[in-house]
Amino acid sequence: MSINQNGIYLQPQQNIVSAASSSSSSSSASSSSINGMSTTQITTPTQLTPSISSLSQQYQQYQLQQLQQQQQLQNIQPNQQQTINIESPINCNLKLNNQSLEKITTFEQFQQLDVVQQSQLFYQLHESFLNLSSPDGKQIGRLKIKQTSIDVINLEIESNPNYEIIVQNNTKKFYFKGMINSVGKQQGICEDSHFLSKDFTTIGVADGVGSWRSVGVDPGEYSRFLMSYIYSQSLTTPYLKPYELIESAYRESVNIPGSSTICILKIIGSKVYSGLVGDSSFIQIRKDQIFFRSNEQTHKPNFPYQLGQNSVDKPSSGVYMEHPIQENDIFVIGTDGFFDNIFDQEIVKAIKEVNSIESFFKCLLELAKSKSQDPEAQTPIGQRNGKIGGKNDDITVGCFVITKVNK
Repeated sequence: MSINQNGIYLQPQQNIVSAASSSSSSSSASSSSINGMSTTQITTPTQLTPSISSLSQQYQQYQLQQLQQQQQLQNIQPNQQQTINIESPINCNLKLNNQSLEKITTFEQFQQLDVVQQSQLFYQLHESFLNLSSPDGKQIGRLKIKQTSIDVINLEIESNPNYEIIVQNNTKKFYFKGMINSVGKQQGICEDSHFLSKDFTTIGVADGVGSWRSVGVDPGEYSRFLMSYIYSQSLTTPYLKPYELIESAYRESVNIPGSSTICILKIIGSKVYSGLVGDSSFIQIRKDQIFFRSNEQTHKPNFPYQLGQNSVDKPSSGVYMEHPIQENDIFVIGTDGFFDNIFDQEIVKAIKEVNSIESFFKCLLELAKSKSQDPEAQTPIGQRNGKIGGKNDDITVGCFVITKVNK
């Protein structure tokens, strides 16, 4: 479960809720923030005394029952550590509106909808609650669960003032460790763009379509906007997956001239989620062998799928997948300027000859630059076209090793 500004993204893992003793108590209601979540401290009640007021006996009995319940909640002994395992509530408050799903028969169709359309397929009857209890059965608080959008659930914790309830993440955490860069075929000019998110969990590359230059448009403007916008989204909404990131950037770019290919990799939990439109691509390597290789999308040679003005392609035209990852898996991501000049076997060979991810990156970048300018080089694009020689193009490449977060 990863906490973000807009809620909590819940992985279908087991979460640990710890009730730690607090040295302070309060005689009035107060609120505090724990791990970015709102925690309400329960008011210590005033002792009821025999009353000869006009209150009915039934109402006095109700007050006494409420008092007993609150006292039971507060009578838990402080200075002790409790650990309670509960199942992740990812599905406890999610109901499908089947009438809206008549035309949605596969997950791929569902995934191609934008976030608003996806949300319309769900409805919520009521809020859900989970009672948090100590091992001896005494209630120490409760968890209020409310779904706010697809894959996002807000949690509100109500706790005993003698305890601090801490939600800990029990899901494996990984990040991308490595380097990425773009190099133009002409000095000072580059139509490629890229980004690496601030938390090192999201990578993106984009290649502006060069033919826009013939009508006075900088082909790099559109690709730079896509990367800049998705980078910002990765900071404010880190739970979004590649399709949602690409879709939101595409919607915001409708007034920007140009078009571009795109490829996004995003780590969530123990998986990398990928999304691409066009011939920007990536490879996953495990134990010096290619574990997965994405497929480029082209309408015909030198005519890739692309997002932007005057293009029939949309974010839904792309390919979106999820990939299980292990520590020390390696991802190589790049634009066609890299993959058109470098064979997959050369990537595998290079990784066996280096001793760090940094030297691996430098090796591949220099090899791609050299082959792109070599008229005698054997290259993938030359092999496809029955020719020899490299392709002189802008080059973007990133090399990353999956690394576990040290807690």
